[in-house]
Amino acid sequence: MSTLEKAVALADLGARQGLRFQRQGKLNDLQDSISNLQQAVELTNDGHPEKPGRLSNLGNSQHARFEQLGDLSDLDNAISNKRKAVELTDNKNPALPIFLSNLGNGQRLRFERLGEVADLEDSISNMQRAIKLIDGGDPRRATYLLNLGISQRCRFESFGNVVDLENAILNYRESMELTDDAHPDKPHRLSNLSKCQALRFDHLGKLTDLEDAILNSKKAVELMGDGHPDASLYLSNLGNNQHHHFKRLGMVRDIHDSISNLQRAVDLIDDGHLSKPGLLSNLGSSQQLRFERLGQLVDLEQGISNERKAVELMDDRHPDKPGHLSNLGVSQHRRFEHLGIIADLDDSISNQQEAVSLTGDGNPDKPKRLSNLGGSQCRRFEHLGRLGDLEDSISNLQHAITLTGDAHPDKPRYFTNLGSGLQRRFKALGELADLRSSVLNKQKAVELTNDGHPNKKNCLANLGNGQQARFERLGELSDLENAISNFQLAVELTDNNDVNKPRLFSSLGCGQRVRFERLGELPDIENSISNLQRAVELTDNENPDKPDRLSNLGVSQYLLLQHLGKQDGIRDSISNLKLAVELTGDRHPAKPMYLSNLGCVQPLLFEHCGALSDLEESIFHLQQAVELTDDRNVEKPGRLMNLGINQQCRFEHLGELSDLESSISNFQLAINLSDEDHPHKAVFLLNFGESMILRFECIGHHVDLVASVSAFKAAAQSRTAYPRHALSAARKWAETSRRSGDIPSALDGYRTALEILPKVAWLGLDAPSHHEWLLREKSENLGCLSATCAIQLGQFEEAVELLDLGRSVFWQQASSLRPDLEALRTEEPELAKQLESVGWQLDAGYFSGSFLINESQNAEFNRIKDVGKERRRLVGVWEGLVDEVRKRPKFQFFLRPIPFHRLRQAATTGHVVIINISQYGVDSLIFDATQPIQHMPLSSINVQALTQLAGNAVLNRSMDVDARATQRQKFIADNLQIALRKIWYKILVPIFNKIHVPLDGNSSLPQHRVWWYPTGPLAFIPIHAAGPGKGAPDVSRMVISSYVTTLNSLYQAQQKYIPPAAGRLKLLAISQPETLGQNALPHSTEEVEKLVQVARSSGWSGEDILHLSGSDATVGRVSGALDTCSWAHFACHGSQDSGSGMKSAFALHDGRLELGKIASKRLSSGQFAFLSVCHAASGIKDLPGEAKHLAAGLQFAGFPSVIATMWSIRDDDAPKVAEHTYQYLFRNGLRCLDPSEAAMALNCAVLRLREDPEISVDRWAPFIHFGI
Repeated sequence: MSTLEKAVALADLGARQGLRFQRQGKLNDLQDSISNLQQAVELTNDGHPEKPGRLSNLGNSQHARFEQLGDLSDLDNAISNKRKAVELTDNKNPALPIFLSNLGNGQRLRFERLGEVADLEDSISNMQRAIKLIDGGDPRRATYLLNLGISQRCRFESFGNVVDLENAILNYRESMELTDDAHPDKPHRLSNLSKCQALRFDHLGKLTDLEDAILNSKKAVELMGDGHPDASLYLSNLGNNQHHHFKRLGMVRDIHDSISNLQRAVDLIDDGHLSKPGLLSNLGSSQQLRFERLGQLVDLEQGISNERKAVELMDDRHPDKPGHLSNLGVSQHRRFEHLGIIADLDDSISNQQEAVSLTGDGNPDKPKRLSNLGGSQCRRFEHLGRLGDLEDSISNLQHAITLTGDAHPDKPRYFTNLGSGLQRRFKALGELADLRSSVLNKQKAVELTNDGHPNKKNCLANLGNGQQARFERLGELSDLENAISNFQLAVELTDNNDVNKPRLFSSLGCGQRVRFERLGELPDIENSISNLQRAVELTDNENPDKPDRLSNLGVSQYLLLQHLGKQDGIRDSISNLKLAVELTGDRHPAKPMYLSNLGCVQPLLFEHCGALSDLEESIFHLQQAVELTDDRNVEKPGRLMNLGINQQCRFEHLGELSDLESSISNFQLAINLSDEDHPHKAVFLLNFGESMILRFECIGHHVDLVASVSAFKAAAQSRTAYPRHALSAARKWAETSRRSGDIPSALDGYRTALEILPKVAWLGLDAPSHHEWLLREKSENLGCLSATCAIQLGQFEEAVELLDLGRSVFWQQASSLRPDLEALRTEEPELAKQLESVGWQLDAGYFSGSFLINESQNAEFNRIKDVGKERRRLVGVWEGLVDEVRKRPKFQFFLRPIPFHRLRQAATTGHVVIINISQYGVDSLIFDATQPIQHMPLSSINVQALTQLAGNAVLNRSMDVDARATQRQKFIADNLQIALRKIWYKILVPIFNKIHVPLDGNSSLPQHRVWWYPTGPLAFIPIHAAGPGKGAPDVSRMVISSYVTTLNSLYQAQQKYIPPAAGRLKLLAISQPETLGQNALPHSTEEVEKLVQVARSSGWSGEDILHLSGSDATVGRVSGALDTCSWAHFACHGSQDSGSGMKSAFALHDGRLELGKIASKRLSSGQFAFLSVCHAASGIKDLPGEAKHLAAGLQFAGFPSVIATMWSIRDDDAPKVAEHTYQYLFRNGLRCLDPSEAAMALNCAVLRLREDPEISVDRWAPFIHFGI
């Protein structure tokens, strides 16, 4: 059989198999069909006339398989093959329409699955093309029209464009009319038509009163005879009713009928008729309403023409003349908004001024005409920058309010307009009083507007703009939160077809961007870009607001790239910014802003491509922006700073000192022009300080170094600075001082940075953003640097305090939500009650992201649907309550860091050994509960080498416990033992000598207790396993080791632990021998059964022991049992979340019991937990000091003593360690149980395990103890 014959046979067989699948539904037929058709296609050249048909058939079968199995690759392949079939088919080929229709169906299906707009647009385009290619009588027409209607309806349901709905109805109706009643598809087509009609009903609604009015006015027209003298009146009345019906319901036929009837009314009377001007004005209003709906410029032009003719036909003394002039002026303003021709705005203002001058103050229309005039004057100020226009605008707007009573429905609009004018004057002149008055006026507008009023959305959006401007000036986060809420509500209240929708999307996107710049939460900038893109897409290029929306979109795109450290999309950002500049005339007041935005972003393209021309162009644009901006303009300092930053960048690349001098000059001018309390002044100071360092490095004048430190210090101590800017400045202050040898100043800088850190990694942030800030700021490293400076100054106690302050920030902030309120309840019971209530709500959401909302708040909270805002609101309330508590005489230190003299009490029976590692050196601080701190400098340590050692040791965490013996031995020899040996000689020997711990060991059990407090890379090395090797005594034979997350948490645990009364202890034991997707743990059941046996033999009642094994160990049961147990033992799989840590979990029968769920508990009876699971204390590689692991979570929830594991453990080792641990703890019976003996018990158990010479260090070293 030839290749051609084989292709024919395979194609025929595949097609028949596809048909049989359609009839019988057997998947094997479909699989065979695809296989055979695929072969047929491969054997057929592209030029073969049968190739398109075979491709289309293959695509149809793949489409069908996708509908059966849901594999997206099938749908992608189907569309690809159908598209190729279309491409290979000539327009005259009768098969092309069906290929196009099939392709369109596939594209629509993929849109429904993935939401890619391009797929839906292509679907509609291909279906429309299919219809155009066939005759009106073609029997396929009805099917193609139906498919097109489905896609059009889909687009309407996704994007709300009523034109799609209208077109869908038209296509459904034609499809139905082409279908005989006997046709089997008739019911289907009727059903689709009815669904679409119902959708339009739901979308447009019903107003019976207006419907009745239209019916009556129609009947009047129907009953009038030809030549009736009042025909124009009846037609005008009907047209006006249809005009209002359209305004309420948006049905296009109403506005067409309105214009038609109004046009007939105008045509029936001559120009001398007294009614003619009024009829012309009404016709012009309806034409402009149709322009707003359909966007056809001819309607706008005709509307203005008719309104102008109405003015010309009216005598100056006629009382209606001012009204017609005002209407004409408003229409000319509207045309300006569409086309941007300034002459229209000039004519608009001229006509409105004449209208106002002809209207007495007693005329009820005077306020409206004043307000419209003020709005147009304000708009001209925005475009030409003439301050006189703005002053006149504000004067007219204030006059309009004075003439209007509070009950008047237009008063809110007048307040809004006045508020907008005042806000623009603030922006131009910087008078804070204008900004405050602006917000007050806009707030009044909102308060006076009923929720159902169509103008409510505009009032809300304008109030949001004022609140955002006030935030940008004063830095109050609540202003920004309220602004975004108002923008969101305004968007929700606005129909998709409303011409104001793009403006509202833009306002919302800008607000979200500003909040991102303040808090750094990624969803904000992603939502900002989404909303700004929608605003741009919905705005015509001729619209004068298009540049503003393009520029805002470009800035948000740039900020996202900057945040993610990416540069790939920078050209999209710059393209939008450039287009904004190109679309804006040089005299436009916004031109400097667009130039500045473009200039700020172009350096990223320079970094990406390395073309110096990009940097040169950036500086040119920024210089233009500065030159075009008046010194009184509040934006001037920021534009000067942006110019200075890029001049500094050019200096760093070319070395021209003049660039650096210009940069410094611009930074200095920015500082001088900004108010002392401006939030951005800190940024100007920060940049100035950095430029002074560069000049010091270049010239060597010490005065520049002094000036840089002074600038950093001022920025860090600014009360109005954004916390992240203040933190950056504090770091620079410390680093610069340290580099110049001024250690006291460096310590002040680091201390300030640590105080600011919780405001950056803020309680109010969502969990990912909080984690991101801790990573970015390297929180523990900040504490270590601070401690080194304090040590070098001999201030050992402060070194300990500062180190603890920068460690486990996450747990410390969580702990602050659970304060001891007993003393406060005695003095201030109501304040304590409020604090406790808010603390509970925040605590509930800290680990889960949701909050406890009372019923009165619930409806509002559900409306907003913004958990982030609720979290930030609660944190604001919490911080306010804490401040109130601290104002009380006895509570000045409430929730402040614990001083060293109290922290040291954590070392009740031994020593705390801190090993502080920073880039400036390694030191050990050793102390007990009473004696002075002993300092041991460890100057022989190479920090870089130590970090490498720790990195190698960390590899053990990911090694499979069942790895081959040769692999494990190699790892131990090459990495772990080397690290432990070097740490022994370099660190531990000097420390043990200092505290007089004998190094030779002895046969008896060790008695000396040490709480290890490692920092940085040492956090991942089992210090308790360090030793000289070769069988010599190691740490575990010399001291009893525990580990510290923070001294604060250890101190709190020591203070809170109260042994419960005998007989009230409850034991929870979990064993999970089989877990889906995990290796079996056959020894876990034996491990727990031995524990239960030992517990009962010591006197523990069987009623107080709960053993959950296998299918009984569900997430719900285990979580519930934790609430009442005193001792807990887990023998199951565990995992460490390498991301944020909070997804670390115990693997139970029906799912994962995660760290967040555990830490959210407040366990009053917890004493001891043994986590015989893998990775229970692994932690996060990049945040070692944060201790985001299961062991820390159990400690935080209420277990003061916890045994856990640093990496994977073997199933046969765990039962032995557990058995020996419990034998020691239960040796004196139930009444003498003491969780503070757990460290000793674990040490004994490990020593027993090590009696087996086959047990290597990697098998016993992971077992560690935390807590008391």
